[in-house]
Amino acid sequence: MTRSTAAPGRAVALNHERTVTALGQCPLLTGLAREEIEGILARSTVQHFPAQRRVFEEGGRSRGAWVVTAGRVRLHHLMADGRQHVGGFRSPGSVLELTSALDGRPYMSTATALESSEMVLVPRALVSELARNYPITVRNAIEQLCLEVRQRDITTAIASLKDARGRIGCTLLWLATQFGVDDGKTTRIDYRLTRQDIADRSGVTIETAIRVMSDLQRRGIIRTHSQIIEILDIEKMRDPARCEECQFDCSVFASGTPQLIR
Repeated sequence: MTRSTAAPGRAVALNHERTVTALGQCPLLTGLAREEIEGILARSTVQHFPAQRRVFEEGGRSRGAWVVTAGRVRLHHLMADGRQHVGGFRSPGSVLELTSALDGRPYMSTATALESSEMVLVPRALVSELARNYPITVRNAIEQLCLEVRQRDITTAIASLKDARGRIGCTLLWLATQFGVDDGKTTRIDYRLTRQDIADRSGVTIETAIRVMSDLQRRGIIRTHSQIIEILDIEKMRDPARCEECQFDCSVFASGTPQLIR
């Protein structure tokens, strides 16, 4: 009887610890002590979303800062022809749509859980209070907004300057920078992605994404298994992206994580 009641309590404690840890990794809250993170969590709302459930929709009014504490999320825009343009993928520790959380204006994208996910909603009133009580969060917000602006500008420029192969090459390198696990020989993008995800992130058709990805596999540059993409040759991956003649600093796509591509 003791074991049966202890197990659920331990699971709750582990889940709480995971949530606190992920919240503490949020760029907006970097530098705050654990007890301060605990205090923020106590005044926030923890919500769970099944796979393919929308967290919020483009044009909806912001309720605060959404922080991913478990699972995976896709940010996307709906284009005039009905296709989705993916603005990015987010993992635990990421804050979604910080701009809207700060100014309270409508969301500029739609957030969809790609798998069963947990989010912490930090109310807008609390976000404003953090700025008053913890000046470091103001600096954190500025740095995060600068990163997001640079990412958006680079993405827009690449879409107009490079062909489909170049765009897909850039997308894979960005994803490797953000989610890559490097074993010294290869880089595994530790984030499950479909061909449609790659197409939507690169701004190309699914047919084009399939053709380019198949060619990269045939040439031994990438390998895929169970929606995990592994880059076998980073230098050859740089060729279709034309990295040598590119003036953009794509390290901003690391989103505060160590850069894995040298």
